[in-house]
Amino acid sequence: MKYVSRGLIATSLISIGLLLGCNETTHKDVTAAKDKVAAEERKLADAKREEMRTANKPVIEQSTEKKRELDQAHERVAKQEERVHEAKKEEVKTERDLSNEQQRDQFLIDCKTAIDLANRAIEKLQTKRNAASDEQKADIDRHINDIKSKRDAVQTEINNIRTANKDRWMDHKAAADRALEDLNSESGKVS
Repeated sequence: MKYVSRGLIATSLISIGLLLGCNETTHKDVTAAKDKVAAEERKLADAKREEMRTANKPVIEQSTEKKRELDQAHERVAKQEERVHEAKKEEVKTERDLSNEQQRDQFLIDCKTAIDLANRAIEKLQTKRNAASDEQKADIDRHINDIKSKRDAVQTEINNIRTANKDRWMDHKAAADRALEDLNSESGKVS
């Protein structure tokens, strides 16, 4: 029995993760990007030290040989500076992706919470309906149908956000906000 409940808990957590769209970018990715920047900066410092050592070498060889070595050292430094620049750009992008995905996931959690509250309001109305007169039942049924239609609209917007490109989810947020506001307004009428 203990194993069954653990299995159900694990399955529930996995399904919640799938439902909400789990982050594709993690804190681990951000840390890896920062580590890459640090490593590239260390390599840049090494390349600059090597360039200085080459420039300060005593001239025993022909000057063309020294010039070629110095040019190679300059080229290594320039390439390494470009790698550092690219690593920093990637770090910023990774941090932005993580933040964007966290905002999306939090918004989806808020939407799911509103749907859960709407379902509770529907349950209250159904309980109320059982004790109501025929005339009151028609009003309650209308109210239940209104809440259900608004709940379904929010679910449609959630699905649109989930299927949207992770960088484009904000394009769907305004419509989801309106649907969410309508749902909260309608389910808030239930006492």
